[in-house]
Amino acid sequence: MPGTPPTRFVYLGPEGTFAEQALRTVPAAERGTRTPARSVGEALESVRAGEADAALVPLENSIGGAVGVTLDELAEGEPLVITREVILPVEFVLGARAGTSLTSVQTVAAHPQASTQCRGWLRAHLPDAVVVDVLSNGAAAAGAAAGDYDAAICAPIGAARHRLAVLADKIADHPDAVTRFALVSRPG
Repeated sequence: MPGTPPTRFVYLGPEGTFAEQALRTVPAAERGTRTPARSVGEALESVRAGEADAALVPLENSIGGAVGVTLDELAEGEPLVITREVILPVEFVLGARAGTSLTSVQTVAAHPQASTQCRGWLRAHLPDAVVVDVLSNGAAAAGAAAGDYDAAICAPIGAARHRLAVLADKIADHPDAVTRFALVSRPG
């Protein structure tokens, strides 16, 4: 219905990701329902199928560049319109279960983009730790919380959601990095 604010939102999940953090800056989304999607394609298809009113997806990162999968998915299928952009500072933390010390960390879960953006910090503070690639920052936090890894590079929201202690904050090599997200919906 034209003019009706959206109430059902979907974002690139899982919970505890930068996408969730960005969506929480949209007032209507804070009042509405927020559902994580497994992929950008799934998020956009939820909007196209009318299962969600809007989807928040990443467009580009100031370090990694354009998010090709988002651009490809937007170009395919029924047209969608960008109704809002959210620019989110990318702040990484090292989270671990309570009682973990930095010196005891041997394995670190991280999305490949996250470990790349924190390479200098890892080299300086955890040179012998094994970095294990996972599908998202949220998955890294969940894995550390479950004890699958000693620590995780994740967003602050991921550490909080999974009740991880923050062993180190602001660990990104580029403290001014940002990600630009688009909130998209069906035309009309």
